[in-house]
Amino acid sequence: MTPTPSDSLRHTLPAGDVTVHLDAARPRLVSIDEKEALIRSGVSYGELLTPERPPAPAQTAAYHGALTRNGARTGQLLAALSAELLRRYPRPVLVSLARAGTPVGCAMRRLARRWGRDLPHHTLSIIRGSGIDRVALAQVQAAHPGAQLIFVDGWTGKGSIDGALRASLPADVPPILAVLSDPAGIARHAATHDDLLLPHAALNATVCGLLSRTFVTAPGQRHAARTEDDLRPHDLSGHYLSALDDLSAPHGPDTPLNPGPRPRDPVRAALEAAAARGFHDPHRVKPGVGEATRVFLRRRPAHLILRDEDHPDTLHLLTLARHSGVPVTTQTDLPYLAVATIAGGAE
Repeated sequence: MTPTPSDSLRHTLPAGDVTVHLDAARPRLVSIDEKEALIRSGVSYGELLTPERPPAPAQTAAYHGALTRNGARTGQLLAALSAELLRRYPRPVLVSLARAGTPVGCAMRRLARRWGRDLPHHTLSIIRGSGIDRVALAQVQAAHPGAQLIFVDGWTGKGSIDGALRASLPADVPPILAVLSDPAGIARHAATHDDLLLPHAALNATVCGLLSRTFVTAPGQRHAARTEDDLRPHDLSGHYLSALDDLSAPHGPDTPLNPGPRPRDPVRAALEAAAARGFHDPHRVKPGVGEATRVFLRRRPAHLILRDEDHPDTLHLLTLARHSGVPVTTQTDLPYLAVATIAGGAE
């Protein structure tokens, strides 16, 4: 991979919403099938990138449907989480985890600004197997000495990102994770423990400033991304942030945080559901509607388990599964809305 100057990473996120700590680089581009074969051979997932395709009609429909169906709740969850962080920490700084956390952090910064509060927001990379980008993290720490760093993501699945945070953060940085949807029950601050389809889970770069999935380059260098320039005609990043502005506008800084009861061992139940269908490698099991959607967008899905085939938050998964010939089964006691399994080797 050949690093290039970071200012050539031409994302479409407003500069006032986020400082992006990612270098531009030329990644190793592979097809999905090539990626799966390389991962099976031992190549790290964080070294490979599959060029993104334009969103399929089912994805776009899922995005707009989730905005219509879950939008008001998403706005309330954003306000509740933002208000909680501003109440709990004297000097909070948002460090969103690119990419699923990036639009969440942008929306929270905008919301706090409307409340008359400054909530700095930086986004950087964390990659399973490689951990947090320590170079970028040091830059954030230097910019905000003594501040409390809050790591922001969109949702949880098995809790792998929380585990990666705990394993790779320096000793002086507590692993404080804040998410909108926490069906795994592991985040320090969760707006809800419900498994909820957040609108941006249905898309990739086109709601994240055209940033690709992040990847590693070389030791001692920041993690990198590329701009998915071919997707500019499909970019909804500005549309999404404006929609979140409108949806969160009715809520003030006194919005209470009521995530509901923390689930009891949902990950074990999801792994058991997958094992009953012949999938025993936990790396190949992705619970949660957000993670299951990413399997269909970025990996080679093998099986889809749904709690309710008629649930509106998983209809796009049913469509994608039928289109690709992936078997679908229903398990009504599933703690998540969906669990997807990956064909082939481990991530």
